[in-house]
Amino acid sequence: MVKPYNIPIIDSGVRQTAIDTGLNYLIYEDKTDETFRLFDEVVRSGVPGLCITTLYPKKLKKIYGLSEEAKIYWLSDSSNEPDTLVPTRLDFEITRVINKFLKAHEESILLLDGFAYLTLENEYDKVRKFIKRTNDLASMNGGTIMIAINPNSFNKETVTTLSRDFDMVGTINEIAGKPEPEPAPQPVAAQPQAAPAPSPEPSSYTPSPTSYTPAAQSQPAMSTPQDLRIDAPPDPLATQGVEIEDDIPDLEIEDIYLIHRSTGTLIQRKTWRDQDLIDPDLIGGMLQAILDFINNSFATGEKSEFSRIDVKGYIIIIADGEYVSVALIFSGKAEEYLHKVMGDIKKAMLKNIDGVEGQYKNVLGDYDGDVSKLRGSRKNLDSLSMDINDAMEKHIKGRLAKRRLSPTEKSQVSEKFNMGIAAGRQRKFEDAIKYYDSALAIDPSHAESLFNKGVVLQMLGRIELALECYDLVTQINPNDSEVWGNRGIALRTLGRVDEAIDSYNKGLAVNPGDSSIWSNKGIALRSVGRIKEAIEAYDKAIEINPRDAGVWSNKGVVLGSMGLLKEAIECYDKAMQIDPGRRLAAKNRDIALKELERRGLT
Repeated sequence: MVKPYNIPIIDSGVRQTAIDTGLNYLIYEDKTDETFRLFDEVVRSGVPGLCITTLYPKKLKKIYGLSEEAKIYWLSDSSNEPDTLVPTRLDFEITRVINKFLKAHEESILLLDGFAYLTLENEYDKVRKFIKRTNDLASMNGGTIMIAINPNSFNKETVTTLSRDFDMVGTINEIAGKPEPEPAPQPVAAQPQAAPAPSPEPSSYTPSPTSYTPAAQSQPAMSTPQDLRIDAPPDPLATQGVEIEDDIPDLEIEDIYLIHRSTGTLIQRKTWRDQDLIDPDLIGGMLQAILDFINNSFATGEKSEFSRIDVKGYIIIIADGEYVSVALIFSGKAEEYLHKVMGDIKKAMLKNIDGVEGQYKNVLGDYDGDVSKLRGSRKNLDSLSMDINDAMEKHIKGRLAKRRLSPTEKSQVSEKFNMGIAAGRQRKFEDAIKYYDSALAIDPSHAESLFNKGVVLQMLGRIELALECYDLVTQINPNDSEVWGNRGIALRTLGRVDEAIDSYNKGLAVNPGDSSIWSNKGIALRSVGRIKEAIEAYDKAIEINPRDAGVWSNKGVVLGSMGLLKEAIECYDKAMQIDPGRRLAAKNRDIALKELERRGLT
C-alpha cells in the first residue's frame, strides 16, 4: 500500500499537498529549486534521503539549507574529493552507490539532479536505461525517486519517451494538483469594452543539446568573429585553387567500441552521432551484435585479428587482442573505397590494441569490471580515431569543397558546444557565448552553436545580434521551423512586424504543424490590425493543439476587440478549463462580462 509522507509542498500557494511513497516522479522545473525544498522536507520528516547533484554539496546546503541527514554525492569529473561521482561511470560507481543506499534503507527517497549533465557525458539511451533500472530497484525496495529536468532542454520526443518510465510526471504544482503561477497581467486597456492585451507567448528557445536537429546543409556556411559582431566572411566553400573531385567516398566512421573480451564489458565508446539522430534500439542492437560476436569467438578459443559483420546497413570491423577487442562502425556505401583503406585501418586497430594492452596489462589480466581503472583508455580511442581518419583521407583524390573535420575536431566542437549549454543553464551567459564562439572557430557552419548563441543573445536582450545569428543559421539550414520561429520573435521584438510574419510563414512552409508558430503569427497579425487573419492563425494553432490555454485566451482578446464579447467569453472559459489558474483569462472574462451587462445583453 502506498503511504503518504504528509509533507507539504513548499510554494506560494495556500493548499498543502502530500506526495506518496513508493512512486517515481519526473518533475519539470527550469531550476531545481522547489524540488530541492520538497526533498529536504521529506528528509526532515525522518525519511532516509540520497541526493546526487551537479551542485557542489557545501554550496547546495548553503543555498537550500538541506538537512545534514541527507547523503549528498557530487557529479563531477574534475574533483578527487570524497563523495564525488564521475558522470561517465553510470553502470558501475553511480549504480553501486544507488543500489547500496536503496537496499540499506527501506522506503527511502532519492533525488537525482543532473539528468541533462549525464546525457552530455553519456549517450541518451544509456542514461535512460540507467534511469529505468534505478526506478525498478526503488520500486522493489519501497523507495521513491525524484528526477528533475528542464523540459525545454530536450526535444518533445525525448521528454515524451522519458516520461513513460515514471509513475507521476509534471511540475510540482501539477503533481500536487495545483495550478501553475500566472504571470503578472498587463495593464487594463483604457476602454472598458476592450480586454487587456495578454503577454505574447513565444516559442520556447531555451538552449539545449537536443533541441535543434539540423537538416541537410546546402547553403554556404558563415563564421562568427569573437567580438560578437556576426558578419559574413569570405565563402568557406571556396576551393582555393584545388579542383573538386567527384569520387569522394560515401563512408563515415560513426562509433568506436573498446570491449573486454572475456567479460563482454564495454570499457569505452567514442561516437560522432548527432544526439537527436540516435535510435536507442539501433545502437543497442549493434552493440549486442558486437558483444555476441566477441563472446562467441572468445568461448571457442578463437582469436581473429580482423573480422567484419554487417548490421542494419552498417559495416562493423572488429579486431581482437589478447584481452580486448576494438570495433569500428561505419555508415555509408563505399565497398571499393573500404577495400582500399582496409590494410591501413587494420594496422591502426592492431597498433591501438597493443597500446591499450601494454598500458593496462595488469588490470586487464584479472579485470573486475571497474571501468574507472581504465578511464585513461579514452585517449587511446581518440588516438585511434585520428589514425583511422588519416588512413581514410590519404586515399581521397583531391579535396572536399568544404573541409572535412577530423574526428578530433568534431569532438572539440561537440565539447565546446556542450560547455556552452552547461554555462547557459548556470546563467553564465557571457561564458556560454565564448564557448559557442570557440566551437564556431573550428566549424563555422556548426548550426547548433549559431542557433544557441542566438538564443543566449536573445535572452540577454541583444536582439539584433541574435537576429544575425538566426539569419546565418537559415543560410546554413533553411529547413528548420524552430529557427524561423525564433527569428520571427526577434523581428517582432524589434518592431519589424511584417518581416516577423514573413519569417513565421517560412517556418510554417517547413512545418505547417508547428502550433507555436501559428500562435505567434496570430499575435503579430493582431498587432498590425489584421484581425481576421489573426483569428485564422489562432484557429489553426488550436486545431493542432487544442490544449493550449494561451492561444484560447489570446483569441478571446481579439474577439473582444471586435465587440464579439460572448464569443470572447467562450474562449476565456475554454482557457480556464484547460488551466484553472490562468488569472489573465479570468480578468479579461470579467471585463467582457461587465461590458455585456452595461450593454444589457446578458
